[in-house]
Amino acid sequence: MRRGTTLRAARLSLSALCLPLLAACVTTDDARVQQLLNQRGFGARYVGDTNEQYYLGIGDQFSVEDEQHPEFNELFRVRPDGVIDPKNLDEIFVAGLTMADVQETLTRRYREFNTTAQINATLIASASKWYYIDGEVAAAGRKPFEGDTTLFRAVFDSAPTLLSDDDAVQLIRPDPYHPLVVEFDYDDMLEGGWSLANVEVRENDIIFVPPNVFGYITNFMVMLFSPVAVITDALFSAHRLVYPIDTFGDTNRFGNRNNRNRFTRMSLPSGREDLTLALAPLDPAALGGR
Repeated sequence: MRRGTTLRAARLSLSALCLPLLAACVTTDDARVQQLLNQRGFGARYVGDTNEQYYLGIGDQFSVEDEQHPEFNELFRVRPDGVIDPKNLDEIFVAGLTMADVQETLTRRYREFNTTAQINATLIASASKWYYIDGEVAAAGRKPFEGDTTLFRAVFDSAPTLLSDDDAVQLIRPDPYHPLVVEFDYDDMLEGGWSLANVEVRENDIIFVPPNVFGYITNFMVMLFSPVAVITDALFSAHRLVYPIDTFGDTNRFGNRNNRNRFTRMSLPSGREDLTLALAPLDPAALGGR
């Protein structure tokens, strides 16, 4: 009895020591997670409204030109860390800046070498602005945002299917605290021209085209039978046999193959004898006169 009491006391003491340590670990993990959570908009590092004024993002390409100083002319691509590396200057952070801000920043830096420098920056290719469309459309996925794109145009270009509920299209503008959801009746605008909810799409918007009743039924049936289809396909693939075919015939006195009596030999799986099937006589003209 004394030994059992001692063991129980030891276990209780060990638990009392471990619980604070476990709580401290959980608290530390929670704090780390809180630091990673998104606190603004879609979650991208560089934000703005391209419909109002373009701002540079990762992967964007732009050119720099100075008419009086061609040695400053250069083509840049914004690196993943948001900077560019001009030949005559140190690294310059440009991600999130508008083109006017880039011109001002580069002009100021280049004037350290030449007081008459005047930089013109021109966007060459946009690679950082996208919107997303999903649901019952033929062309779902991430789409390049080219500006001046309405909700109707985005849905129309993605080709809604027969299983789509065109009366309940949603434009979703993500936010960690106040997400915006706009309902849009695609059919009303297509058939009657009602454009009240045909809002302007922005970069990082999400467009969802929900399924109609038949779409929900179809999706349910697909989900219900997809495991069976996978298992059936795997079983048939394992037992599918491909038989290589070899044709042969007699050789005449000129060394050419005689096509009058041709056979087909089928090589079956190992453990079975070769099976030779006689075919009907073939017309040599049909075989190119061989």
